[in-house]
Amino acid sequence: MRILITGSSGQIGTNLALRLLAAGHSVFGVDRRVNPWTSAFPTLLQDLAAPHRDFVGGIGGAPYPPCDIVVHLAANAKVHELVEQPHRALENIALTFNVLEFCRANELPIIFSSSREVYGDIHRYLTEEQQADFSFTESPYSASKIAGEALVYSYARCYGLRYLVFRFSNVYGRYDNDIERMERVIPLFI
Repeated sequence: MRILITGSSGQIGTNLALRLLAAGHSVFGVDRRVNPWTSAFPTLLQDLAAPHRDFVGGIGGAPYPPCDIVVHLAANAKVHELVEQPHRALENIALTFNVLEFCRANELPIIFSSSREVYGDIHRYLTEEQQADFSFTESPYSASKIAGEALVYSYARCYGLRYLVFRFSNVYGRYDNDIERMERVIPLFI
């Protein structure tokens, strides 16, 4: 399978790309920064949040190789940074819109990386996956992921886009560039 990964230079994107390559798949990455850990797959440097209008073959006319599916991981993903710089939440929404338009123009399915942050304050009660209560949203990052999911669902209903939404929680592992700078629960227990 030929797989396009947005956010391919981050921790999750790098791990996923290397695993897919090991399984015999073809991987093409798009990211706004160079991958600091590997050059095992081609990566196009591109700001996906910039305004684009051309989506056939690649976002903004960029030359993407043919692919069978898009894994959309690209985002400003550090919650505390978006609290301090809330305008970056709008970049998350814009880049998700651009990726969805690319998928629509090229009839590609998408896997969208969302977050447990869409549930908001989960200390209230147990929450069923379908019962995320957006009135308990806690940050601009959370709101950007809620908006991203809403866009994905709308493209599915309006344009027949095939999709899967995956909500990450407490990501930890190889290629984590924040291990020294942030206190997070899993590294504290390991």
